[in-house]
Amino acid sequence: MSKNNHDEPKEEVTEHLSEWQKRNKEYLEKKAQAEAEKQKEAEEAAAEEGEEAAAQAEEGMEKADREAEEDEAESEAAAEEAEIEELFDEAVQAAEAEPELTEKERKKLEKLQKKAEKATAKAPIARVHLYRALPVLLGSTLLFLLSLYFLTPLATMKTLEFSGNQAVDQETLLQSSRIDDRDYTLTTLLNQSNYARNMKASSPWIEQVDMTYQFPVTFQVTVKEYAVLAYLHDGGQYYPILTNGQVIEQAAAADSLPETYLAVEFTDRGLIKEFAQQMAKISDVIKKNIKTVQLTPSKVTSDLLTLTMYDGNKILVPIAHISKKLPYYKGIQPQLEAPSVVDMEAGIFSYAEGAEAQGEETASDSATDTGTEQPAGEEQPAEESQEDGAAAAQNSAENTGNTENR
Repeated sequence: MSKNNHDEPKEEVTEHLSEWQKRNKEYLEKKAQAEAEKQKEAEEAAAEEGEEAAAQAEEGMEKADREAEEDEAESEAAAEEAEIEELFDEAVQAAEAEPELTEKERKKLEKLQKKAEKATAKAPIARVHLYRALPVLLGSTLLFLLSLYFLTPLATMKTLEFSGNQAVDQETLLQSSRIDDRDYTLTTLLNQSNYARNMKASSPWIEQVDMTYQFPVTFQVTVKEYAVLAYLHDGGQYYPILTNGQVIEQAAAADSLPETYLAVEFTDRGLIKEFAQQMAKISDVIKKNIKTVQLTPSKVTSDLLTLTMYDGNKILVPIAHISKKLPYYKGIQPQLEAPSVVDMEAGIFSYAEGAEAQGEETASDSATDTGTEQPAGEEQPAEESQEDGAAAAQNSAENTGNTENR
């Protein structure tokens, strides 16, 4: 009876063993049997072969013992790990079954959790590997954020602000730029020079277009337009002539004309462009004093112009010599007491308007002698040239008056 009671705990222990522990136990038993057989064989070989065999057997036994110890240590470690896992599972199951744990059980559970974490902990990643992976991580993150940006409506948001445009409206500039609402802000930034070129080509009024970007979605468009130099009077209509010589084909409204303006009475586009180029070198004081410009060619000069001034005087000057001779009028004009004609076709001299220019050739020679007309390839200071021209004009006027008195 006592023997049966003594065997019952062993049976209970055997029943409580897990499958893995049972297999491990069987493995150890087989291992022990194998070791016993090896030992027996070694003993028999030692008996037969003598001392040498005995030494080899002893060495084999030692080796077998070491292997057995290693296997046993591995088995014990595995068994311990399995036991920890089993205890941890049991503790978890117990915790799930009993929501309210005692302080002792809670500490035991925490201890088991720490052991399990320590047993399953992985080796830390070396810092050099982190450094190597950093560029890849940063590149991937940047690519992800960029892709996300292009998928949002923010990628196509843009605001265009125009300034400096007066003759050309914003709608015309926007349409000619070929900027689409669906274009990305980034592509608009990269192609802003092309868009500025498109806007400049849209109208003859535009001299220059500058397009600049302001973070985050604003584009500043600065427009510089050509100024109006004169108006072409043709068929009762007035067409603006820009400072670059371009004639705007759309007539200006009568109420939009300024109080004083320069009216061009000839229609040759080539001569108009040359006239504008020459006038670019003339001061604004003289420009504002010109009322009308007419083409009055002579036998010698095909591009001779007659400039009617607001002060009542007239100037005869070839288009090709405007930038060279017209500045002298600033010094001649104060010396003219009555409305006069200032002839700059050959030299510079003046005479009263309506009077016959009897001494024209003499005055021309006199003006040439006094140095009003410079030799080709030489330049004189502006003040001296103007004084010489004024003196020549005064001498010619006096000569003309003396001729009339005679």
